[in-house]
Amino acid sequence: MSFSSNEPGKLSKQTGSMSQHISEQRKDFQNKVSDILILTCDSIGVESLNVSGMVNNHRLAGSIMDAGWSSFLAMLKTKALLRGKNVVEIGRFDPSTRMCSSCGYMKHMELSKRTYACDKCGLTIDRDLNAAINIRKFALIKSGVPTDSGELTPVDRGANTFSLRMERA
Repeated sequence: MSFSSNEPGKLSKQTGSMSQHISEQRKDFQNKVSDILILTCDSIGVESLNVSGMVNNHRLAGSIMDAGWSSFLAMLKTKALLRGKNVVEIGRFDPSTRMCSSCGYMKHMELSKRTYACDKCGLTIDRDLNAAINIRKFALIKSGVPTDSGELTPVDRGANTFSLRMERA
């Protein structure tokens, strides 16, 4: 395959502008999500992840780098600071995924398993939802708020989204 003298330069320019477009889309999405979180929450619990260590896993590296987790967290913290909101970071070694959000039972889970099934209390729940509930509990504990004041129930917020509401028992 032979190129005319200018074709490699054109391809390089097209690739660069496409990468720029994807980067702008990512930043726009992060802005929108962080705005929603800041407007609807007084405190936000996040898990502090070792992103640089996670990208060493060649199977996950592309997805992790493409998501822009570090830049999203920095954006979220900045907006929270400007609007007087609280971002609580949970330690990366807190057992958010391994711990049952209902009874506290701990078990090892492979990353490929997407459903948490507790061997002790029988709870079956989406792995990410289980981790989110645990992160919320850890954030409340870290903030000094009692965690036994009610139960979490799903709240319908539209076609593809939901939230959790704390209700008194």
